[in-house]
Amino acid sequence: MASRREFFSKILYGSKEGSKFVPSLPYNANRELFSLCCECQGECILACNDSFVDSKGIIKKDGDVPYIDFGINGCLLCKECAKACPSGVLDENEESNFNFKIEIDILACLAHNKTMCYVCKDMCSSILGNKGAIDFLGIFYPKINDTCISCGFCVGVCPVGAIILKELSE
Repeated sequence: MASRREFFSKILYGSKEGSKFVPSLPYNANRELFSLCCECQGECILACNDSFVDSKGIIKKDGDVPYIDFGINGCLLCKECAKACPSGVLDENEESNFNFKIEIDILACLAHNKTMCYVCKDMCSSILGNKGAIDFLGIFYPKINDTCISCGFCVGVCPVGAIILKELSE
């Protein structure tokens, strides 16, 4: 059953089912290595589940390919997925290397539409010791600045789904 946010997002913005973009796990410098993921039992998923207190990690699998689901939570950047990877697809010595950047859809954003909402900024300021990667120009108009680490905690808390993942070109 779809959540209320998913239901209304599909009505307002259409279904994204035709899209092939999959937010990949960090700590990977060679995306082609994800073809090796079918050889393991999902150790990265189990390690991610263990990292969260409520055992709801953000790594899921679509067929054989693992992906990140920021609708559940954000990434702790703890490297536990990389430490658990038996195939060498993820490397704990790599820096976080997502295949996307986080952006704000200004047409959907409440603040851009003159409704006071600071949920994304409040979440960003409290996670991972980040100094706050979301700035507001005045009381409206949030902007993601260069200090964003793409942890994704802001994605799941946005009440209208206005924080999106934009695929980086290879």
